[in-house]
Amino acid sequence: MGCLSQSHASFRGRCVAKAFPSLVFCVFVCLAGYSSLRSSEPSVPNVLVVLGASGEVDYGDQFREWGKRWKDAFGESITEVIDGTSTSSPFADEKNDRQRTLDWIAKTGAGESDDTRTYWLVLIGHGTNDRTGAKFNLRGPDLSDVEIANALNGTRHRWIIVNCSSSSGPFLSTLSSSNRVVITATKSGAEQNFSRFGGYFSEAILDPATDLDHDSSISVLEAFLSASNRVARFYVDENRLASEQSLLDDNADRKGTPAVFFRGLRPVKAPADGLKLDGSLASQVMIRSLGERKERSADQTLKIEQLQAEVELLRTKKSEMDVDEYYATLEKLLIQLAEYLVD
Repeated sequence: MGCLSQSHASFRGRCVAKAFPSLVFCVFVCLAGYSSLRSSEPSVPNVLVVLGASGEVDYGDQFREWGKRWKDAFGESITEVIDGTSTSSPFADEKNDRQRTLDWIAKTGAGESDDTRTYWLVLIGHGTNDRTGAKFNLRGPDLSDVEIANALNGTRHRWIIVNCSSSSGPFLSTLSSSNRVVITATKSGAEQNFSRFGGYFSEAILDPATDLDHDSSISVLEAFLSASNRVARFYVDENRLASEQSLLDDNADRKGTPAVFFRGLRPVKAPADGLKLDGSLASQVMIRSLGERKERSADQTLKIEQLQAEVELLRTKKSEMDVDEYYATLEKLLIQLAEYLVD
């Protein structure tokens, strides 16, 4: 009987191992889906969308359309837009767009004590990178990554920073920090051609198809993955060499993770040198809801969090465990987690 039981367990383990891609998908979808369900913003987010200098009329038209989508996603009342697509002076007091942006960032910390909020800074336009550093092109003086970092110094709030411009890669390493999501349209400052990422990202935040885990909401991670994949498809369809490769950083390691590390929401590739995959925080921050969200009791929430922790702990022990035992344990945890999530 012992031999039969051992054989049965081995067979069962091999069957589960063959289903490994599906199991990993379940792990990440369950965890990401639940993260967005339990995520609650302490207050209504504040959003600043900065439209940079257009250079050409056609670009200005595109930038304004992309900015309008952000207003549609978050609403007029909480979305402020600095429109620098025209050549006219911004205000009678001659305050330029660079200073207006830095003043808005500085103002977010004024009068705050224990209250932590979520702030969004979205840069739509062109960018440059040269010996003087990386900059976002504005009407008037340009805005550098270092200037934004200095303005954010000491902030206790959660920040989501999306730089949709060309040559935006250096902004990621400069702005990377704890409790912060930084997204750039390019992976380096050398990708200097016009970036289409901003257009596809603004589409993704409004498109129900972006909801990859079907939890009736769109997270920052889902929008990033959707936009990045749409950019990649554009270059394939146009038979062009891709001149922009977006990155997301939310674990403060200043490295960033590209969308190709995911298939759907499922991680399919691990970073080199033992680095941690980005995406955990971004999966928790909701951009917009597509319907009613399920309410759970405190006991249900606690049990889901305990199961989530057990799954994460198990994954760290995989190399030390027998393969059959690992997959059998993983299967058991996933089934329990799924029961709570769909209940």
